[in-house]
Amino acid sequence: MNPLLAVRTVFFILNIVVASLCHSLLLVTLYPIKFIFPNLFVTIESFLYGKCGESLIPVFLIYPYLQIYTDSLDDRLEGARNKRAILMVNHQDTGDVPVMMALSAYFDNARTTTWISDKMFKWTPFGVPAQWHGDFFSQEGRDSRSLMEESLKTHFSTTYFERGHKWLVFFPEGGFLKNRGESARRYAEREGHPLLYNCCLPRPTAFINVIKAFRGDVREVPEEVSHIMDVTLAFTGPSGDLCLSDLLFGSYSQKKVFVNVRHYDMNDLRTKGDEELKLWLYDRYVEKEDLITNFKNTGHFVKGKEFTQLHHPRGQLLGSLAFFYIAGFFLFMFYSNTLKRACGLFW
Repeated sequence: MNPLLAVRTVFFILNIVVASLCHSLLLVTLYPIKFIFPNLFVTIESFLYGKCGESLIPVFLIYPYLQIYTDSLDDRLEGARNKRAILMVNHQDTGDVPVMMALSAYFDNARTTTWISDKMFKWTPFGVPAQWHGDFFSQEGRDSRSLMEESLKTHFSTTYFERGHKWLVFFPEGGFLKNRGESARRYAEREGHPLLYNCCLPRPTAFINVIKAFRGDVREVPEEVSHIMDVTLAFTGPSGDLCLSDLLFGSYSQKKVFVNVRHYDMNDLRTKGDEELKLWLYDRYVEKEDLITNFKNTGHFVKGKEFTQLHHPRGQLLGSLAFFYIAGFFLFMFYSNTLKRACGLFW
């Protein structure tokens, strides 16, 4: 292994451990504030959550680096900056997550982004900060479908809107393309739906409940909740994705990801029933299939639309990384001295 890649692998693991551990320890230390000034605690938590996300991005953008390009750097993305919006993303592999983290940081939404993730990630180094932040963890399966519906409604009414969160990012496919592709095509063939090869036929339950929450089925919501952003990701390379081993060992040397965003108006979905919403979602994924096919064949999602590279402010990202290392040092000193004094009282 290249020595620089070995250093990067250690750097990757260390950053995740330091950022997630310091995030939780800082919030535990400051937790009494929640009982006196609850809004201040939410503000602090959002700040730390944004810093936690930003601190992990340099791992992907420095060496080897992940280049992000988009053909949608216009009102579709800029128009959703600091506004409530649904971002539904095709799920190729693990690398989709840092790409969306980088996008949310670029558009100043890292602190107020909510993720819908699988329950299996709840107690991972990523999941613990997400629990503090109020992200939603779903559980797949028929038995848990009705329970998830009620849980999601409760979550939106008591957490998402109350904390002032903006972007909601989720993957309607419910799993990686490489894992769900075959089973999704079998289901599509059995039910008479189009066969998709560059993405999976999505699972509509979470999408339907999200739309109901945003359009006011759960509670009265602000009028500015009108953005539905359909995000399509495509990676260069033979595999067409970015997996965990690529991220961990840096084997993606200068990987490029291309992003297309289409905008839809929430008003178009306000009167649709569950079946209509499901078919609407399926239609969007048929369009995603065509976009990715076009990209593979021509290098563009849409003919004539050129890509713009997104450049992240390295100083800001490295500052977030340094913040957690410095905080970690002071937390270690504080808790080690506290532990010594506590031990001294009993022994």
